Amino acid sequence: MSSGIRRAICEQLPQLKNIYYALEVPSKVQNSAATRPLLQWILPADVAQHENELLDSVKRQQFDTTFIEEVRVVPRNGRNAAKVEFQIQPDAFAAHLLQADSVVPKASAFQEEHVVVEYSSPNIAKPFHVGHLRSTIIGNVLANLYQHLGYRTTRLNYLGDWGTQFGLLALGVQLGSISDDRIREAPIETLYNAYVMANKAAAEDPQLAQRARELFTSLEANTDPTLSSEWQKYRQYTIDELTGMYDRLGVHFDSYEWESQYSQRDIGDVLTQLRSAGLLQREHDGREIVVVNERRVPVIKSDGSTLYLARDIAALLERQRRLQFTRMLYVVDNGQADHFNALFSTATALDASLKDKLQHVKFGRIRGMSTRQGKAVFLRDVLNEARDVMREKRFASATTKANSTLNDEHVCDILGVSAVLVNVLKQRRQRDHEFSWQQALQVNGDTGIKLQYTHCRLRNLLERFGDIELAEIKPSWQHLTEEPSDALAVLYELARFDQCVWQAKEQLEAHVLVNYLFGLCNATSRALKRLPVKQEKCPDKQSQRLLLFRAAKRTLQQGMQLLGLKPLNQM
Repeated sequence: MSSGIRRAICEQLPQLKNIYYALEVPSKVQNSAATRPLLQWILPADVAQHENELLDSVKRQQFDTTFIEEVRVVPRNGRNAAKVEFQIQPDAFAAHLLQADSVVPKASAFQEEHVVVEYSSPNIAKPFHVGHLRSTIIGNVLANLYQHLGYRTTRLNYLGDWGTQFGLLALGVQLGSISDDRIREAPIETLYNAYVMANKAAAEDPQLAQRARELFTSLEANTDPTLSSEWQKYRQYTIDELTGMYDRLGVHFDSYEWESQYSQRDIGDVLTQLRSAGLLQREHDGREIVVVNERRVPVIKSDGSTLYLARDIAALLERQRRLQFTRMLYVVDNGQADHFNALFSTATALDASLKDKLQHVKFGRIRGMSTRQGKAVFLRDVLNEARDVMREKRFASATTKANSTLNDEHVCDILGVSAVLVNVLKQRRQRDHEFSWQQALQVNGDTGIKLQYTHCRLRNLLERFGDIELAEIKPSWQHLTEEPSDALAVLYELARFDQCVWQAKEQLEAHVLVNYLFGLCNATSRALKRLPVKQEKCPDKQSQRLLLFRAAKRTLQQGMQLLGLKPLNQM
């Protein structure tokens, strides 16, 4: 909200870090036409020992009276923390929320901080599984939130393209005599089928299993140029196909990186560092391990080849040198907690500057996400299913008007994707989640369809009254207080946007933003009913209502884009 108002408070209190976003609009109950708008700062626990001096320093400040009418200090009371209440000048409050240019500024305080988010990270030559969906969309939302708040943000996709299974893949291509053209037509499917065939053949014939290991060894040692160039091609084909999937999901990356960048020959110096720091211990069977919380975690196999953990340590140290990050988030499921424990404690033992910079953003499993035929859980099938169901619903709906300018396929795809994304993002990330088609595709429930529908309604309303020059109209607090209470309810929802974005980032929880947008949609729908524009005879009331609905549309659109949704103008 009201960036100028927040800034007016912050400038007087430079000693309070992050107060710009920590200022909260009190909950609805305390807001009525009789009260003046308030922003409050609830003192966090970590300033408890300086509480009295802080409160005294706030009392002594002179705040800009254009924005702030009165400042009240409310001392701690039993369990309730102390807080400072800033009573806001009402017309300034309304103007900042309803005028066209009230876009949240980039908070320059964070430009020095560099946050790297690694997410999605599928294996090449395997279909994009629904298991990767949660990492992909949670990581994307977190990167969007950091970027929106003004942090330097780098989005990484770290693809698995290494290990013995890729020897099997190369073997499958040879056994099936699969041509390059065939791979190019449907790369992921063709390569996956080749892998499945080779895996089955190797299980029955030890010689074939040995051949697969030899193929991978020659790839790792780079002794077979033909195999290496095939390899490069498979990777490129996979990225080309994945990009189409990411576009549908509203996801993008700054950089694609590969596990093979940290293969045996590339990470010798890291292994040397680990040995000289005394972190690697040799077992009697020849393996080398690190000890983490009394667990003995293998890093190098007895034949000298590296394991996943060794490559991850090398990748982390190299990224720290190259990207100089202040924070690195790995968005990976709960099941990998032990791996990240081992990674963080070993890397930090080598480079103490990494302490407190690394975080594993864990999430639970999605269950029950298959098509109506109960088919394989490849994400493409699920998204196509969602698109088809939306198409059926639109044809069945009596209200769908024929519109030759609308690309139905495109609209149905965006609606289907919105339904799937929001159904997943509205859950707390650490919980396992049971996916339900019926819930995901409702128009009336808390769904992605509802967000799209509300956005379209607002856009159509504003388009219908496009001849009213809203830029010339001054928002009026007085007017809003004379309207039914639904008008102020929307205004206060709009004022909460900034704090919800900040809380979502602080908790690394997309559901905070999703729930905020549901609340905004519900408040807006009630206001659209109670504050009609078309039937209103008084031009002043009409234009003030339009200002309110324009701000609701702008905030809803911004929130949807942060979730990776593509806001529709018509459905």
